[in-house]
Amino acid sequence: MKKLILYVVFSMLLISVYAQERTVSGKVVSLDDDSPMPGVNILIKGTRSGTVTDLDGAYSLVVPGDSATLVYSLVGYISEEIAVGNKSEINVELAYGLQELMELVIVGYGSQQRKDISSAIASIDTDQMQDVPVYSFDAAMQGLSSGLNISSPSGTPGAAINVNIRGATSISASSQPLYIIDGIPVVTGNNSALNSNIQPTNPLADMNPADIESISVLKDASAVAIYGSRGANGVILINTKRGSDGKTKVNVNYYSGISEINNTPELMNSRQWVEFLNVAAANDGLGENYWSDIIGDPESLPTYNAYDEVFRMGTTHNADVSVSGGSEKTNFYLSGNYFNQEGIQVGQDFNRFSGRFNIDHRLNSKLTVGATMYLGIGKHNRTINENDEYGVVINAQAWDPTTPLYDETGTYINPFSGWGWWALENPLLIAKEYINKSNSNRIQAQAYAEWEIIEGLSFKSSFSIDKNTLTEESFTPAGFNESDEGQGIFATYDESNVIHENTLNWKHMAGKHDLNALAGFTWQQNDKIFSDIRGQGYASNDKYKIRNAATITSAESNGSSYGLISYLLRFNYGYDNRYLVSLTGRADGSSRFGEEKRFGIFPSASVAWNAHNESFLKDIAWLSQLKIRGSYGIVGNQEIGDETWTGKWNLSASYDDQGGIQPESLANPVLTWEQTTQTDIGLDLGILQNKIGLTADYFIKNTESLLLSTNISGNSGFKTLTSNAGTIENKGFEIALNTINVNTDKFDWTSSINYTHIQNKVVDVVNDGEILSRNFILKEGEPLSSLYLIKFLGVDPATGDAQFQDYNSNGLINFDDRQIAGGGMPTYFGGFNNVFSYDGFSLQVLFYFSGGNKIFNQSRYAYENYGTLKSGIPYGNYNTRSLNYWKQPGDITDIPRPSHVDPDNSQNGQWQRFSTQYMEDGDFVRLKTVKLSYNFKSEVLEKLKLNSLTVYGVGQNLLTWTNYLGFDPEINTNTSSESDLNVLQGEDFGTLGQARTFTLGINIGF
Repeated sequence: MKKLILYVVFSMLLISVYAQERTVSGKVVSLDDDSPMPGVNILIKGTRSGTVTDLDGAYSLVVPGDSATLVYSLVGYISEEIAVGNKSEINVELAYGLQELMELVIVGYGSQQRKDISSAIASIDTDQMQDVPVYSFDAAMQGLSSGLNISSPSGTPGAAINVNIRGATSISASSQPLYIIDGIPVVTGNNSALNSNIQPTNPLADMNPADIESISVLKDASAVAIYGSRGANGVILINTKRGSDGKTKVNVNYYSGISEINNTPELMNSRQWVEFLNVAAANDGLGENYWSDIIGDPESLPTYNAYDEVFRMGTTHNADVSVSGGSEKTNFYLSGNYFNQEGIQVGQDFNRFSGRFNIDHRLNSKLTVGATMYLGIGKHNRTINENDEYGVVINAQAWDPTTPLYDETGTYINPFSGWGWWALENPLLIAKEYINKSNSNRIQAQAYAEWEIIEGLSFKSSFSIDKNTLTEESFTPAGFNESDEGQGIFATYDESNVIHENTLNWKHMAGKHDLNALAGFTWQQNDKIFSDIRGQGYASNDKYKIRNAATITSAESNGSSYGLISYLLRFNYGYDNRYLVSLTGRADGSSRFGEEKRFGIFPSASVAWNAHNESFLKDIAWLSQLKIRGSYGIVGNQEIGDETWTGKWNLSASYDDQGGIQPESLANPVLTWEQTTQTDIGLDLGILQNKIGLTADYFIKNTESLLLSTNISGNSGFKTLTSNAGTIENKGFEIALNTINVNTDKFDWTSSINYTHIQNKVVDVVNDGEILSRNFILKEGEPLSSLYLIKFLGVDPATGDAQFQDYNSNGLINFDDRQIAGGGMPTYFGGFNNVFSYDGFSLQVLFYFSGGNKIFNQSRYAYENYGTLKSGIPYGNYNTRSLNYWKQPGDITDIPRPSHVDPDNSQNGQWQRFSTQYMEDGDFVRLKTVKLSYNFKSEVLEKLKLNSLTVYGVGQNLLTWTNYLGFDPEINTNTSSESDLNVLQGEDFGTLGQARTFTLGINIGF
């Protein structure tokens, strides 16, 4: 294989077929007022070579010959394509309007004009993402595309983002989309060993969002089938910036901002708390001032709010520098980035250093070579935050308000020295002294060669690598409540993903016939090496390296690998700009499956009818576009363990200090692909020269042969076996509306709104499902992430007692009375974006909304639960909502009378249940982004000798309209695995909410 690759590359480098080159120049002006248009992009079609117009709208470009076609484009204007022929001067007029029809859209292994696309593909306007203060580009895409559900489960800096395209499609395998960056499939899985009780790191956070030029979201089977098994959950294609012909340009961008917690549930002060405890004591027959006599006079007690200590004003700093340019032969782009975010919670921060170098070189008119290189270094400091009784936030909520967090000497106060027993540790101590560090390094590199064999026929060969390493350290200090001895962890993870791709592309136009065919072969190899060492017993909390542990409690090092070979074919045909057909097929062979089932074949087809080009509709002046689309296809999913199908032996089964071997897992040679079948019917409508554009899609996705761990007979010697069983259905519709509302000489206003509705359902699963955890169930006929809770019937107005449904009618209220109470996944979501421009000023206002889901607010269960007494100590602090408790017969409220009696010992107890009392609606509308910028005019730029100068201010997460009572309705506690993201969404246990952020920045172009 290596000899063959070297031979192909060497042969291409020897090719020297030259064509006659010459210079074409001209001017681009506006069709509306004949004014010159600076900044218009001019590309030689089918290449990356091009230039941009200067301040006078003028340009000059070297073209390879008479057969070249130039593409003129600018955001907000309809693109133009002009064949060069024998012309040396080409002047162009661009018309204002939505450029939906003529814009080039990035598709799998190439690009197409929007008018020629027959599948469901959305383009995200990256201008709306620029300079937004987020650590990762996936967060910046939220609300900008239909069908794309993006949520930030935590406000932790650098934490993973949950992304689904048209719903979750699996149970145990990944439902996250495939990311392709400059042709490189990017590893996005959670590789952290420290993820069981904290939010996992985000591998995509190592990439600088400012480097991104374009983003396409491939949604239906026809669009993603070219990626076969890797595209089962949708594909997000990203192209980074590259240089163009002309003068070298330098761009410098810097912004700085502050952040604060967006919302905190209001806790009782000392007076309210003690008075509340007195009421509970009186109801339990202990007297009206029982706790005042023990704790003190409520009127004179000081109040200590733990929120004030664990939350802070966060800061963000970001600096970008890029240099780009080129000549008729060579184009380049070079950039560097530094990003630093200090979190709103003490103990959390994220730093990134990155650099990129992209280069393209035309050896001659037929042969182009190039390379892409990227290096990202990330440093994460995290804290135990959620899903853990020692979490920072949950212990802050439960903190005794009469007790300070530290004394006058700075010594941390033990929570058990106060009057609340729920706080297991001082939250400030957890935030400052518990250590959770992660350092990541990412290298992406690609080299390619593209040869135009003859006109219309080209061959491209590329070799890429994505290498991701992660080192982690965790330390729980000795001498505190969680550990007497101290506990340490050191873990490493190294993953290399190498891919070699070869594609042959043929384009041909003959009269009314437009043909395009693509054939290719790809080879991929993935290797992982990881280690995990754990120790305990530390002499000093200052020396937490694992070598200082007195005892190594466990040590593991391991590795795995898989390979994938693929054959792909796509054929596009268009007739007379009216009828479009696309046929795609891909065959994938994966080592993750047994030899009997290793290959999967994934076909798709799509058709479209450009009805507006029919003669009977051409005279309708207001109709700019009317396209009807339909597609059907099958894609696969292989996102399971690398060696799951094989029978394994455990070589570390020691006995009597001697090495030993024992069976570990049972082989399944017929294990094969999950398969997702998708049907899509779509409509693209343009009105008034596309000043109004509408895209609508209805889709049905069925995932069958789910990769699941199923129970088997114990006679085999094993309990479970990974096999293919089960079906999931996602169906719904999407609508995206883009409008140009106002277009005058000085004032422009454009809007875009998108809405997606999805119904998710488990159609078939082994044994009709299973109870997954205390609060979740997997059940046929119900959605994934179904909450499983006792039903709260409210408060008895006569007695003030909490009432629960005895579901099994046995006279007892316990976990056997749980029932399905709602789904944790949103059923609808979308965004509403407006951009206003006036005389150099630009204002962007983006709203994001989501809903239809339920959230079990387990934090409320903790801080609104009256609880039992532990050695006479109250449960902990409460939310001020609890002051609205039942007080006398006839009161209508959802909060029962205060009591601290254990219901196991008394029928009068008010100990609350894991019930729908704490289940809430997750619906919300958020003012996501407000960005105001000013672009200085040309006369100022000339005096300053600058190409551009922009100042801007951005506000994020400014307002949230919701009835949810926790920190943030967007958050999710269960994120430690791909399976959790599928089946355990909709739970909140002390999870840190989103931050409200304000930034100021400046962008300078030289």
